[in-house]
Amino acid sequence: MPETVPVTWLVIVILSVTVIAASRKLRVRSPGRFQSCLEFTVVSLDNFVRGIVGDEAKTLAPIVGTFFIYILTLNLFGLIPGFKSPTADTNTTVALAITAFVIVQYYAISRQGFVRYLKHFWGEPWQLGFLMFPLHVIGELARPLSLSIRLFGNIFGEETVIAVFILIVTSVLGKFLLPLQLPMMLFAVFGSFVQALVFSMLVSIYIAVGIAGHEEHGH
Repeated sequence: MPETVPVTWLVIVILSVTVIAASRKLRVRSPGRFQSCLEFTVVSLDNFVRGIVGDEAKTLAPIVGTFFIYILTLNLFGLIPGFKSPTADTNTTVALAITAFVIVQYYAISRQGFVRYLKHFWGEPWQLGFLMFPLHVIGELARPLSLSIRLFGNIFGEETVIAVFILIVTSVLGKFLLPLQLPMMLFAVFGSFVQALVFSMLVSIYIAVGIAGHEEHGH
C-alpha cells in the first residue's frame, strides 16, 4: 500500500493538472459540462464562505475552497482499492490543522492589529485578564487539535470498518466474494464530503471570529 506522502503528492498533481487543463479551455458561451461543473463548484463555495465571513469571501473563498476540495479528494482516495487515505494519518491532519491555525492567526492580526489582537486574549473586565488570558490561549491552541483529531478519527474509522468487512468476507467465503462493504463505502463517500465541509466551515468560522475580535466558545 502506498505511503501517505506519495499519495498526497499524487493528489496534488492530479488536482493541479485538472485545474490547469480546465483553465486553458474556458468558454464564455456554451461552456462544456466539465466547465459548468467547475463553475458551479466555485460559485457554491464562494456563497458558502460569503455566508460566514461576508465581504472577506473575495480573499477567503479561494483558501477555504482549496481546503474543501483538497481534503475531500484525500478522503475519497482511500476508497480506491490499494490506496489509503492520507487523512487517515495524523501527520496529514495535523499539518492541515496547523496550516489552518496559521491562516486564522494571520487574518486576525492583519485585520485587528497586533495590540487589539492581544487585548482580545486579555478579555473583559481587564481586572480578570490574568485569568482569562491563559484560558483564551488554551482555547485557541485547542482548535487545531480538535480539527486534526476529528478529521483523522472519522476517516480512519470508516476505512477500518470497510477493511473489517472485506476481511470477514474473504475469511468466511474465500474466493466467493460478496460486496458486503459496499453500503459502508457509500456511507464513506458521504462522510468524506461531510468531514471536508466541516473542516472548511470551522476554518471560516474561526477566521470570522478572529476578524470580529471576540471569542466564540461554542465552536
